[in-house]
Amino acid sequence: MLRRRTVAGFSRVTWLVQAGLLLAWPVAAQVRTGDVSSSLNGTVALGYTADYGNMTPSEHGWTLGGAANYSGSFYTPSFLSFDVSLYLNQSRANSNYQSISDASGVNATANIFSGSRFPGSVSYSKAFNKEGNYAVPGLSNYVTHGNSDAFGVSWSENLPNEPSLSAGFQFGSSKYSVYGTNDQGKNRFRSVNLHSGYDFADFDMGAYYSAGDGHSLIPQIVAGSAETETESGSTAYGFNVSHRLPMQGSISGNINRSTWDSNYLGFNTSGSIDIFNTVASVHPTEKLSLSASVDYSDNLSGQLIESVIATGGVVSGLNSNTTSNSLDLQGIASYAALPNLQTSAYVERRTQSFEGEDYGDTSYGGSAAYSHALFDGNFNAALNVTANNSDQSGEDTLGFSTTENYSNVIRGWHVNGSFGYAQNVQTLLITYMNSFYNFSGNVARRWGQFSVSAGANTSRTALTQQAGTTSSGEGYNASFGYGTWITATGSYSKSSGQALATGAGLVPVPIPSPTLPSDLVSLYGGTGYSFGLSSIPVTHLVMSASYSRSNSNTSIGSVASTNQDNEFNALIQYQVRKFNFTSGFSRLDQGFSQSGTQPEILSSFYIGVSRWFNFF
Repeated sequence: MLRRRTVAGFSRVTWLVQAGLLLAWPVAAQVRTGDVSSSLNGTVALGYTADYGNMTPSEHGWTLGGAANYSGSFYTPSFLSFDVSLYLNQSRANSNYQSISDASGVNATANIFSGSRFPGSVSYSKAFNKEGNYAVPGLSNYVTHGNSDAFGVSWSENLPNEPSLSAGFQFGSSKYSVYGTNDQGKNRFRSVNLHSGYDFADFDMGAYYSAGDGHSLIPQIVAGSAETETESGSTAYGFNVSHRLPMQGSISGNINRSTWDSNYLGFNTSGSIDIFNTVASVHPTEKLSLSASVDYSDNLSGQLIESVIATGGVVSGLNSNTTSNSLDLQGIASYAALPNLQTSAYVERRTQSFEGEDYGDTSYGGSAAYSHALFDGNFNAALNVTANNSDQSGEDTLGFSTTENYSNVIRGWHVNGSFGYAQNVQTLLITYMNSFYNFSGNVARRWGQFSVSAGANTSRTALTQQAGTTSSGEGYNASFGYGTWITATGSYSKSSGQALATGAGLVPVPIPSPTLPSDLVSLYGGTGYSFGLSSIPVTHLVMSASYSRSNSNTSIGSVASTNQDNEFNALIQYQVRKFNFTSGFSRLDQGFSQSGTQPEILSSFYIGVSRWFNFF
């Protein structure tokens, strides 16, 4: 629901009187009191606003808003510095162009002992009725509004010839609702991290510890038949060491252990993962380098689960209690045949135990990377070819990948293009191969004050052996302008694929979908386009307008929804010295067929004046 936020105890008459006094307030000088040096500046705005919609009562009246920034230091900035920003009723499309709801809040930071070997910092932020987004890959995001806060503190110790130490702690939360539904969503997180480093007898050593937990309420519109709550927590700690070797070489090793605990609809999964890896490299000659590496994990299933939890997703039905592990041995020889040609050859042995089966794969391959001037432009390309032999099936497969990039200026046109293609590229799991292609290109040209540009991109990815696992997207954009008189932009996008529903939006599936239970995967697809116009016909006068529309479909399990989002914003602003005269209009039309309610339409109009002050 669209709401204007007012300050308790102030009547509209009081607002008008105080605003008039503030608008006439003269500029003051900086202030220093004792050891405190500080400055205060900001903007005070007074205007008339009208809000109306099909699901909220119409409201109109005078609104007082503004923003202030108070910053300074105690003793010296290297001892203590601070910055506090306050804003009131300052986040509307009619005043800031890209938001339809009022917002008020504070952002504050303080840096302590920044000039010493024990620096620290503290930060805090809180926002009320702010506008946000629920992400949809490749398409316009759903518009939300709600409250949020966050707090963080960090400290470091950096003494010479002693182990270094850094520590940090953060927590925050947000609660929001999606326009066009009765759905609520929320997120909460806490985290702590420690890190230490030490150099002893030419050994560089480090250790770390981190822990965190989170809670999410996923809106019904993307969760399925009901709002879904998830809980998750994780810890990680490890040690690393490195040392120099002869022939300009080095060797390094890492030992890491991580644990997780996740709860989804009463289903709990927990476990731990131990990972060890080491790599050694030498450079016998200027052109030749040799390297070898070993990577081992005692819980391959756990790695898959952690990759999902890291995105904010949830896991059920994937068993982490069965024995699983992976071992990867690799050797690489690289040779710089020419200054602009780098070649390499490698051999790799991978073994995995997963879901009661043992797998093995031996790969041989080579790669080449080349860059050179071409037709007065820059061209670079890379090619990688791999032969794979599977222990389980005895089959041989050939995989390769390639990328090309080219940029040039041709008859005044700035041209850029890139292309990538891969077939039978190994994923984390030996049992699955991935294939994809992508392309992007753009051109731009300027004739005096006139300019024009256009661009396009497309991508597609899929598991070769699994039908129905394709994700794809394409987009087009164009713009033209004539000096400051007019700038016009337009774009079109199309996207489809599989995603995980999280508290912050839909995110692409991070692991092969045959491994992830289908009841956790959302399908999405849709199209969107937008247009924009802006102009500065005279100095200090800005006029702009934009329109965007998207239509999408989402489904999880047997629950499907057809969704729409239409947004229009317009702004006219004129500056006279420290005064800004602003008028704007915004409209949002957003709806979901699965919500059971009609699309919500919200409109807001504003006209007012603001003045910037440098109080001291």
